[in-house]
Amino acid sequence: MAHGDTYSDKRSFDRTPEPAGTPRADVDPGVAPPGRRFVIHQHHARRLHFDLRLEMMNGDLPVLASWAIPKNLPAERGTPHLAVHVEDHPIDYGSFSGTIPAGNYGAGEVRIFDSGSYEVLEQEPGKLSFRLHGRRLKGVWHLARTRSGDGRNEEWLAFLKQDEREPFEPVPELKPMLATAHPEAFDSDDFLFEPKWDGVRALAVCTEETVLVSRTERNITEAYPELSQLHERLVSTGAVLDGEIVALEGGRPSFERLQSRINLRNARDVERAARAAPVTYIAFDLIYLDGRSLTERPLEERKTLLEEVVVASERVRVSSPCIESEGTALLQAVEQWGLEGIVAKRKGCPYRPGRRTRDWLKIKVVHEADVVVGGWSPGEGARASSFGALLVGAYDGDGLRFVGAVGTGFSQAMLDDLLPRLQEHRVQECPFSDDLAQLRLGRFGGRGLRDARWVRPELVARVEFRELTSAPRLRAPSFKGLRDDKEARDCRLSDLLAEAGRA
Repeated sequence: MAHGDTYSDKRSFDRTPEPAGTPRADVDPGVAPPGRRFVIHQHHARRLHFDLRLEMMNGDLPVLASWAIPKNLPAERGTPHLAVHVEDHPIDYGSFSGTIPAGNYGAGEVRIFDSGSYEVLEQEPGKLSFRLHGRRLKGVWHLARTRSGDGRNEEWLAFLKQDEREPFEPVPELKPMLATAHPEAFDSDDFLFEPKWDGVRALAVCTEETVLVSRTERNITEAYPELSQLHERLVSTGAVLDGEIVALEGGRPSFERLQSRINLRNARDVERAARAAPVTYIAFDLIYLDGRSLTERPLEERKTLLEEVVVASERVRVSSPCIESEGTALLQAVEQWGLEGIVAKRKGCPYRPGRRTRDWLKIKVVHEADVVVGGWSPGEGARASSFGALLVGAYDGDGLRFVGAVGTGFSQAMLDDLLPRLQEHRVQECPFSDDLAQLRLGRFGGRGLRDARWVRPELVARVEFRELTSAPRLRAPSFKGLRDDKEARDCRLSDLLAEAGRA
C-alpha cells in the first residue's frame, strides 16, 4: 500500500532536526513481519496528538509503521479512539525527541510518551492485536481498519482489550510542603538552591483535566482559566505538581498584577482579568506520576522527572535556575532580577505534605527604608488596647504621600512604647496630601483608614518591605524601629523608589 506523500517528501532535513530516512513504499501492518520495538510520541503541533509507532520489516529494512491517534491509546475498555494510519517513519525516529521549527511539517514539540517492546498476538489485513511492554503502558490493544483512505490516510479504531498495569497508588495528601524562614544566604554542598517565586502557591492535579488546589485546600481552578489545559503539557498518564501561579511583567513576577486575580469568582470578571494579566504556572516539584507517589523519592530524582514531564510553554514552565551549593551567589542574582528571594532544599530529602521542615529553607530579599508616621489604625483582638498598624508616608515635593500601613514586626515592648508617643503627636487633620475622601473610603487600606487617628508627621520609622507597587504602596512592610537621628522631611519618595529599584 503506497501513500502519495512519503516521510521524506514531507520534510526538509536542512531545516528540521528529525532523522533523515527514505523508507520504501509503506508496509501493510496486517501482513508485514513485526519487529520488537514500539514508541509513542506526544506531539504538540497545532493540536496535541499522539503517534503510535510499531517496528515492522519492509523487506530487510526495519521501519516504524505509524498511526496518529489524537487521544492516545484508550485507557478504558469499550471506549475506542480514532487512529489514522500515516506514512512509515525511519527506525531512527524511535529515539527522536525535540523541537520541529515553525514553518516545517508538524512544527512543534515532540516528546517520547512511552517506549519499550511489543509482541503481535493477532495479525491479518486490516486487523492487528498486540501487547505493549512499556514504562507507562502495559496491556493488550487491538487496531481495526474501518475505512480505506485516498492512498495516504486510512482510518482505524484502537481498542483496549486488557490493561496489565499494576493498581495505582493513592494520590498524596493535597497539602504543599512548607519552608522554614532562614535569616541569611549560605553555601553548602548539601543543598540545592532555586528562586522563590512571588505568587499563589498551588498544587496542580493533572489527569484528563487540570485541578488547581490552593495551600488552604480550596479548588481555585476557575480563577485561572488559562491554566485549564495544563495537563496537556505533561508527558504522563497523570501527575501532581507543586508550584507557584505568577503574573509575569517584563519576565519577573508582579504580585501587584496577580492581586487583581486572586479573589475573582464571577466568570466574566475572571475572563477579563485573564486577558489583562495572564498567569503562568512555575513548577518546582513533582509528587505523583503515572499512578505512583513520589513523596518518598529523593529531591534530585523528583527534579529530574519534573524536567522530563513538563513541556514548557507560555503557561507552564519549570523553575530555574536550580543550582548546587552556591546559595549566596544565587541570592545576589535574584536580588538584581527583582525576585522575592531563594529557597534552599536539602539534597535527598523526601516531600512532606503539609509539614514545615528545615529540609526547605526560605531566604528572602528585603528592602529597608525610612518613612514618616502620619497616623495609626485602631487595633483589634489581642491588639485592641494598642494599635493595629502605623500609617506611613514619604515626602514628594511639599506633600506627604501615603505609602502604606505597617502592621507587623512589633514586640509587646515596642507597642507599649509607641502608643504613648503616638498619642502625644495626635492631631485632628490628616497629614497626607492624598485625597482625604479616598482615604476615608478605604481605597488604600480598608477599615483601618476610615477610622484612622492622625499624628503630626514628625516620627520616622525604619521598615523592611518586599517591593513597592506602582501606586506606590509598600508590600509586606515590617516595623524595625523608630529613628531619632533623621528628620521627617528627609524621608523622600524619590529615595524610596530608588531603594525599591523603581527610580
